[in-house]
Amino acid sequence: MRKRSSKRLAGCFVIELVLAGTGFAAGYRAGAAASGSARALVLEDARGNRAVFTQTEFRITQALADFVAARLLVSLDLQRPGLLLHWSGIGARPEQPEDLVTAITAAVNALEPAEVRYGHRVLSVAAGERCLGTLNPDGALASAGCADGAAVTGAIRSAFQMVEPAHGLQKRGETVRSFPVQAIALGKQVTILALSGDAALPEGVNPRGLIFAPFSNEAAAAPQDARVRAAVLRVLARVK
Repeated sequence: MRKRSSKRLAGCFVIELVLAGTGFAAGYRAGAAASGSARALVLEDARGNRAVFTQTEFRITQALADFVAARLLVSLDLQRPGLLLHWSGIGARPEQPEDLVTAITAAVNALEPAEVRYGHRVLSVAAGERCLGTLNPDGALASAGCADGAAVTGAIRSAFQMVEPAHGLQKRGETVRSFPVQAIALGKQVTILALSGDAALPEGVNPRGLIFAPFSNEAAAAPQDARVRAAVLRVLARVK
């Protein structure tokens, strides 16, 4: 399992210099696959950090997300911060977690050298002449439609936090829900911000270089309050 330690962070500057000297630092590998009512696009940078973008035709619940994340951590060592589970927002099929696991596993097994570009708020991933997938301004994942744009280079960085909105006194047996807030950055050019349910982009968040993906990691939207906004700013700061 990869470790996120202060020792590794202290050595990042040296690692970046070595990779830059070999011409390998800017390279990505990517893989795409579909299974049933789920599709997946996986990106891997030169250090082995991965970002997984998915789309399903069934709602993503917290229980389903936890189940899929646990399975993939064991089988593929995929870390939760880099795993974005996105619902299309229009399909209403029964939950099929195995479709997600199968699609992501197949995409990881299909990793190959790829070029990543960002233009007109769309992220395009291609391997040679083949378009592996596009991530649209609303986080929707498509298997076609690659377009020209500025080349994306650099490390993949991701951050994930469960946030508990402000609430009053609880009754006996009552539980308070927590909601996911996630950010994934690709180099310095583009960041994907993922919030649950039919969320709106929080006030004050700069949309430049940002893909905003609602309906991600949980079907229900978090209340708009100070704790949620603080969590959004925190995860965005962590991936800069």
